[in-house]
Amino acid sequence: MESTTRVLVIRFSSMGDVILASPVVRALHWMLDGPVEVHFLTKRAFVDAVEGLPGVTRTWAIDRTTAEVEEGLQGVGFHYVVDLHANARSGFVKRALRKGEGRTFDLTVDKRSLDKILLLQTGWDRLGGQHVVERYLGTLKPFGDALERLRRAGDEGALALPPSAPTAKEPVEVVLALGAAHEGKAIPEDHWSAVVAGLLEDGRRVHLIGGPTERNLADRLKEFAGDQVVNRCGVTWSETFALLSEAALLVAGDTGAMHAGAALQVPMVVVWGCTSPALGMGPWRAHPATVELQPEDPERSRPCSRLGDRCRHHTPCIRRVSPQRILVAARHILSQTAP
Repeated sequence: MESTTRVLVIRFSSMGDVILASPVVRALHWMLDGPVEVHFLTKRAFVDAVEGLPGVTRTWAIDRTTAEVEEGLQGVGFHYVVDLHANARSGFVKRALRKGEGRTFDLTVDKRSLDKILLLQTGWDRLGGQHVVERYLGTLKPFGDALERLRRAGDEGALALPPSAPTAKEPVEVVLALGAAHEGKAIPEDHWSAVVAGLLEDGRRVHLIGGPTERNLADRLKEFAGDQVVNRCGVTWSETFALLSEAALLVAGDTGAMHAGAALQVPMVVVWGCTSPALGMGPWRAHPATVELQPEDPERSRPCSRLGDRCRHHTPCIRRVSPQRILVAARHILSQTAP
């Protein structure tokens, strides 16, 4: 009987980062010989993007520290650890696994942190358009060319999410993702108001998604719209994925919802602010109808920050993508994708 190769993939951080790791799971199954078990370690808040994902044998989750799972992980007998987080927290896991029996080999992503700093501070772009998914897959270089192996298997390396059951009682037209982790990525309320008003004029039904912190914003947007606007803020990620899977259009900033939309092949209008696709976090293998909108002044120095937590300009970059441009792009996509 062939022995089973056991691999632990580590990715904490945001929902978007976890979704972007999904091609690595499939690549491991294609690249390693014999039976393969892929375990995935993440934060509990992001389990919805992993649990039930084809190719994942078991999902491990932490609430606060890796000490919550270290003993259990030591008992599995991993052959490889694929560290897509590359920080102190993932380092604790790797050290814990070295204490067990046998030998665990570490494969750690190159985050290209220096190149990101150079881009932010000097404008010197040494990233060369490399997407973070390519960096993640590059972690598997000791086994070969991961992206090429996926292609030879008929897999283009697209993002994936666990299957979810439909939740809407009627067709979903437009979904607006209100939330963002940082202000430099958050589309302003007055812009959202204008977008909602324009979509309602077109007779569109609008669903609003976001976390609990966006509920009040969603309530304000719904005030003047009645039943044509549905507030879905605060539902689980699984419910959000199910809603997106039925949508004709998603409007979002540089957020986890954007990456979920790419995974589900939803046509999108993506609004960029203080971050930029040059950092490698744009929509990966998105629906071909997707439109990305950059701030309107071409002379502005961007990206302003890696996370979108600060802007170097007097007028924030995110405000320089007008609601009129968003509406034009949305209407164009809806006209193309109408049945």
